[in-house]
Amino acid sequence: MCSSDSPTHFFADELRRALAEQSFGLQTFHITTTENLHAKASATLLEGDEITISLTIRGYSVESNKPTVLSNLDDTVFESVENLLQSVSPKYEMKRHERWVRKLEGLLSVE
Repeated sequence: MCSSDSPTHFFADELRRALAEQSFGLQTFHITTTENLHAKASATLLEGDEITISLTIRGYSVESNKPTVLSNLDDTVFESVENLLQSVSPKYEMKRHERWVRKLEGLLSVE
């Protein structure tokens, strides 16, 4: 069993992979905590706000020192990083939409 397959690294590897897939909508991110049953990452949103994203067996959750970022999401658990980022970052949602439009335009230009 390689080290990235071990239960100790599962949550950190999954969180890192999920954030890397959504990196177009973040300024930065890095894993800060890795334990058997959870991992945490610090991420800077396109708005410049820093948040902490946690992954546990329940799903993804968010913490922030700025109440305006959370706007009543304190105990919310998300099934995906995409859903979480859509809830806390309007600029992420705009960037995501722009990417979809470019992909669709690319498909149309191929035909």
